[in-house]
Amino acid sequence: MNRRTYFLKLAFSVVIDVLDFTLGRIPIFGTVTDGVGTLVLMAMWGPAGLVNGWELFDVTDQVDAFIPTATLVALYMGWKNGMFGKGSATTPAPRD
Repeated sequence: MNRRTYFLKLAFSVVIDVLDFTLGRIPIFGTVTDGVGTLVLMAMWGPAGLVNGWELFDVTDQVDAFIPTATLVALYMGWKNGMFGKGSATTPAPRD
């Protein structure tokens, strides 16, 4: 995965969390969006997207909105794939 693809997926994960925080607080609609969000995250991030499934256990749809699970999964995958830190940028040419 290149950096552009990663940051587009990260942005989409943030959008999922923003929608969960706003529209996801509607009781039945929130549960449905949590399930769909889990499927979308599994498609983007693989098995790590299943972590979002814990939001299905909050039947009130109020508490899970305050934890940005999709963004945390995206940040974890970025860290795991080396998108941050010293090795993330292109290596400069060696000095003579």
